[in-house]
Amino acid sequence: MIIFFINLLVTILLGAMIFFMAVVSPSVFATLSSNASSKFLRTIFPRMFLFGFMIAVLSLILSYISGNILNSILLIVVAISFIVNRNYLTPKINDFRDKELEGDKKASSSFKYMHLVSVLLFVLNFIILIGIIINNYFNYNL
Repeated sequence: MIIFFINLLVTILLGAMIFFMAVVSPSVFATLSSNASSKFLRTIFPRMFLFGFMIAVLSLILSYISGNILNSILLIVVAISFIVNRNYLTPKINDFRDKELEGDKKASSSFKYMHLVSVLLFVLNFIILIGIIINNYFNYNL
């Protein structure tokens, strides 16, 4: 029964990530001005990463209780990734973006690099979460 709740939480998180990538981000850039989209994204990204962190930690606790060490380790990676994205990368990205808009050429390359790292962590989390669901399916349904 506990595996059901882990899968439910992981699926909710995956759904939120897909919704963000497929609906929220494209809609923001298509409908809001550059200034408004910047303000909106600076508000929503930290909240989305915090949401991901909280769901990952809750899933981690359930996974640990169930005795699944592999899932627990993977969820530690996911949780750390979300909190690093929220507390370290996002403020740096915002700072470099502001400096880039002021004309700082060095900040432009730093912004691109930090943004790429953030996106790669997001994609890594996505892949890990799918792996957890697949792992749970093969270990608990066959």
